Amino acid sequence: MWITWRRSTVEAGLFDSDVLLDVLAQRQPFVFASAQALNRVTQPQVQGYVSGHAVTNIFYILRRQVGRETAHELLSKLLQHLQIATVTDEVIRAALQSSMADFEDAVTSEAANAAGVEVIVTRNTPDFVASAIPAVLPEEFLASP
Repeated sequence: MWITWRRSTVEAGLFDSDVLLDVLAQRQPFVFASAQALNRVTQPQVQGYVSGHAVTNIFYILRRQVGRETAHELLSKLLQHLQIATVTDEVIRAALQSSMADFEDAVTSEAANAAGVEVIVTRNTPDFVASAIPAVLPEEFLASP
């Protein structure tokens, strides 16, 4: 399913944990497109976000793969380029009321909405069909002006 979300410029995108783990854990064959999409946040007109609840999940997965110290270093470097979309009481309550099938995805969507993000960058776009914020693949985020 293709989502029409095109604007003259995308100013803010929230990166789902799958895309960030592609980059941090060098997961093939996804690392190249995910890294290029993530590199867009180094441009002054593009702001990147990660949901607050995703940070703990990313650390947990990385720690198991590369150890605590390396996971800490990787996450610290990542957060130099991303803002954290806060998970508040309101975000959790909205996610509980969401029609989205997966609660974690609903929290991601509601955190993105609360942060004023325009798109969610994920490899799991079908999981976000019911999201108020459109989901795009890393390749689509790259293609946006």
